[in-house]
Amino acid sequence: MFLGAVIFVAVWCLIALFLRHYPETMAGYNTMPKAKREKIDIHRLGRLVSNVMFAGVPFALLSPLMPSEGLYMLMLVGVPAGMLIACAIYVNVRIKKFEK
Repeated sequence: MFLGAVIFVAVWCLIALFLRHYPETMAGYNTMPKAKREKIDIHRLGRLVSNVMFAGVPFALLSPLMPSEGLYMLMLVGVPAGMLIACAIYVNVRIKKFEK
């Protein structure tokens, strides 16, 4: 169980680092109209998403300590993914904060 959590965290962190350095690869950014794309501070948005992903890492690392398989999967995948979904909702609601 611990090895699975470590592999998941390693991949999760690599994706977070990739988004921090190449935020223009986020879903939906390249399909936006060019005029709208120029208004968005994509580097600030990339840092936010990356930070939220890194905030989910401790939950995934603590997942092997959970007493049941259900709680293990919830802590390993559910909490970090839920934080990322909450981040996406926050960005859609507060998109003005990410305009240049």
